[in-house]
Amino acid sequence: MKSLIQNSIKIGILGGGQLGWMMILEGRKYPFKFYVMDEPDAPACKIADKCYSPEEYKQMIDQSDIVTFEFEHVKEEALQYAEEQGKLLPRLNTVELKRERWKEKIFYKDHGLPTPRFYVVNDGEEALKILKDEFNNIGVLKQSKGGYDGKGQYFIKGDPEKYSFIKDMKCKFVVEEFVNFDYEASIIAVRDKNGNFKAYPPTYNYNEKGILVYNYGPLKDNRFAEIAKRLMDSLEYIGTIGIEFFVRNGEILINEFAPRVHNTGHYTLDSAFISQFEQHLRAITGLELGNTDLLSYGGMVNILGTDKVPFEVIKYGKVYWYGKSEVRKRRKMGHVNVIGENLEDVKQKIDIIMKLIYPQGLDL
Repeated sequence: MKSLIQNSIKIGILGGGQLGWMMILEGRKYPFKFYVMDEPDAPACKIADKCYSPEEYKQMIDQSDIVTFEFEHVKEEALQYAEEQGKLLPRLNTVELKRERWKEKIFYKDHGLPTPRFYVVNDGEEALKILKDEFNNIGVLKQSKGGYDGKGQYFIKGDPEKYSFIKDMKCKFVVEEFVNFDYEASIIAVRDKNGNFKAYPPTYNYNEKGILVYNYGPLKDNRFAEIAKRLMDSLEYIGTIGIEFFVRNGEILINEFAPRVHNTGHYTLDSAFISQFEQHLRAITGLELGNTDLLSYGGMVNILGTDKVPFEVIKYGKVYWYGKSEVRKRRKMGHVNVIGENLEDVKQKIDIIMKLIYPQGLDL
């Protein structure tokens, strides 16, 4: 029988933000070593076995047995080098779909995965024309490169003249129908090297201006997991994934996926026996996947753009503080996990926490 101690693994993480920080904290249950590529004051660097600057990426990758990433928009040369060395998990094909939105949307279409109606265009002028001709000036324009947390997205509802500046933008766009959804949801799923698949129950999400504010669950609908499995199998994916959806009149549409552990899965740290972070480590190291059943109803509130969190919050939830050195508008400074006896209990606690953290309302 193999011993975990005898097979200690060196895991390199590209990016040192809060997702890497939580991955390391969860990974300390095992005799793994963690190397992080980022600046020394990054959250994950503070608890890593060793921190490497972005310029030292080759050294970090060479000294790692496996390389993963906590954010897909990291140094491209590092991702490419890790892939060339056969160490990158998930593989580079997943990141390539995220580098440009149009590739992700075309992938959904080619693989019969449900997604909102869209067009791919070459510049802003063409984007505004398609918006007018195909969507009657009501839709979403998304710059193909570099967008996340709502960046590079323009929601136009019959007032295109306000966005006339887009006409001069010389970059690819995805022009997408405006989905008048009933609610937004997401699922966290995991797949290993042998194709074994598991998923946590989906959650209800509340977003503002493209950034998650809070979520709660479980939402009981097996169709989300079925779509997640089809996507992950199509990508031959290894690791944890987060997939966001729109739900409209019972129809489920993929908005986007993230090829990594995900903000909407933070609740698994307290509501599940095995968290999304541990599942990711199990998948990429070849350990058996854990149980994804929930132990309780749960949810999460993001702490956004503030470090003013009243002590009273801990009466209603469990605080995770990321230790970032600078507070900025929209920046994720931490989160609060909530558990409850039922969904209503969780929702009530989330409502109280929101009022405590944002007494003047959320400013994004």
